[in-house]
Amino acid sequence: MPALLDRARAVRRSPHFKRSLKFATVSVITTVVSQTLLFFTFDLFSLASAMACNVFATVVATFPAYWLNRTWTWGKKGKSSFWREIAPFWAMAFIGLVLSTVAVGLAAHNSDIISHKKVVKDLFVHAANFITYGLIWIARYSIFNKYMFGPGTQKEDDAIDVVASEARCVGAPALDASS
Repeated sequence: MPALLDRARAVRRSPHFKRSLKFATVSVITTVVSQTLLFFTFDLFSLASAMACNVFATVVATFPAYWLNRTWTWGKKGKSSFWREIAPFWAMAFIGLVLSTVAVGLAAHNSDIISHKKVVKDLFVHAANFITYGLIWIARYSIFNKYMFGPGTQKEDDAIDVVASEARCVGAPALDASS
């Protein structure tokens, strides 16, 4: 039993555990943002369909999700790379958006089978949104950590910066670090 406790303590102190905890915190923050926007735009004011309100809520929540994950969860500084960070992040956000919008649309359409009350439809819409994002959470963390923001990607960015600065020192044309 002491060996198991020692292993649990070691995992808790690991950088991976701390990153995954921060990633979970960012997910909670952005879930609160998107669910709040979905509540106001769909439940309270009925500004548009459940699907349109979900698109709006997800797009707005993606901005703080990117910034918090890049700077706080993975501690990256400096200029973002469009092709290595921004485009893949938004592509994954778009995939999540499509999946959640389909789920929200199906939930809104089929909630009448259970009840015709608006509160039931609202609960189904929020549950569909929440469950869909919960299902893709692990895949997103893995992709962000391995390919976009994780420790191995930082070294690659640093290597590009070193090569670019060395090229400037010897008079060669500067390399673009964002390509």
